[in-house]
Amino acid sequence: MQDILTGESMETLYRMVQIKGGKRIEKFKTTDIKQVLRFHKWYVKRYREGLLLEILPQKKRYNWKEKSIDYTFE
Repeated sequence: MQDILTGESMETLYRMVQIKGGKRIEKFKTTDIKQVLRFHKWYVKRYREGLLLEILPQKKRYNWKEKSIDYTFE
């Protein structure tokens, strides 16, 4: 995935989530979109219900106390 403002390539985390009874249950997560689509196809075929796909970009955070950069998915 590319950032719109800077044009640089960035990592993306894909999460498959089931919402049941008002609770979020994480079923699968990876950084590869092909694996996510393959898992969703298998899950729908087996359980006959869909899952919610969340796309989380990687954020860069600067820790000023330690003078380091941390990468997190949000």
